[in-house]
Amino acid sequence: MISGVLAHGMTASEAQMLAASNITWVSCDVTFNPSDISNWDAVYSLAQQNHLSVMGILDQHLMNYSNTFTLTDWSNAVTQAVDAFGGVVKTWEIWNEPNYPNNTLGYFDGSPQTYVTMLQTAYNDIKAIAPSDTVIGLGGMPLYTADDPTLSDTYAMQAYAWAQQVVQLGCMSYCDAISVHAYPYGQYYPQIAGALFTNYVQRYSQLCGKPIWVTEVGQESLSTTWQASQTQQSTFLAQSYSLFQSLNVKAYFWYELSDNYTAIPNSNFGLFDNNGNPKQAFSTYVSVVNGESPQTTPVETPTASTTLSPTTNPTPSLSPSPTQEATSTPTASETATATTVAEENTVSVLITALAVLVAAATSASVKKQRQK
Repeated sequence: MISGVLAHGMTASEAQMLAASNITWVSCDVTFNPSDISNWDAVYSLAQQNHLSVMGILDQHLMNYSNTFTLTDWSNAVTQAVDAFGGVVKTWEIWNEPNYPNNTLGYFDGSPQTYVTMLQTAYNDIKAIAPSDTVIGLGGMPLYTADDPTLSDTYAMQAYAWAQQVVQLGCMSYCDAISVHAYPYGQYYPQIAGALFTNYVQRYSQLCGKPIWVTEVGQESLSTTWQASQTQQSTFLAQSYSLFQSLNVKAYFWYELSDNYTAIPNSNFGLFDNNGNPKQAFSTYVSVVNGESPQTTPVETPTASTTLSPTTNPTPSLSPSPTQEATSTPTASETATATTVAEENTVSVLITALAVLVAAATSASVKKQRQK
């Protein structure tokens, strides 16, 4: 399994420590704006110097957050990125969490049809320059997003229905792999989130028939609403790494390299603290990547053999809106009508999981959704 970390910035010492630890991949938002919060130039150059592989994320940063960019602008920007950085970057993720309403921008209106058009355009542009490069579609579908330990995770269900529409519109013809994001939202892992991680990985595998990359997975060591310790963060890393390894995912990217992320001052997802010192989670990551036992002892983690098996995929609940299409983009008429995303075996497993959580918990504090 590829082991990497998402970095909005990187120091020379951090790059050297990653290279020495066998955490040999970094991902970063590609941008040509030197004042962008994503310090792409530093990440790219340091990765090149330390022989780290790079996954470039082509999203809002690439478009300089323009509210007026067109499909032609998008195509030109993708081509420019591959021309400029393709000597090092061989893997490209297309957009970030495109199902999330706040991530609509310019030409991208959030509809499945528009995403397929953008993905097709990027795929054709990338492959025309570098046919062997890897293009990753879906942009990180959430596996779990609930603020409370409930049996239904509405946002994750909506994301899955959105992905179904994208797949029915021909998305899988324009990518080599797909990506998902996995956050536990505080204390609700592993009893609830672990089961849903497994369930949705199996669903997406069956739906898409492509390798799955976990391009963001993370846990804060401290937040304003859930006072997690470094040990709890470290434990989650060990648990989730083991779980996704057992599910045969292609890649695991921890979110993120450092706590020092100026756009989110209270973000503490890092492997390094604000002073550049490695946290306990970094040592744990090094241990699991190298097949060693971490210093912390994780609690029992759900595995593929003890959780859900993939079942027939329901059809999406919405039809995509017609938008400007690239040549040969599938049309919205290929989509089917709605059925519910929930399945009986999902409910059965989560009822059991919820009973465990309720029995163990003395209180339930609400964890706000992670800011991006």
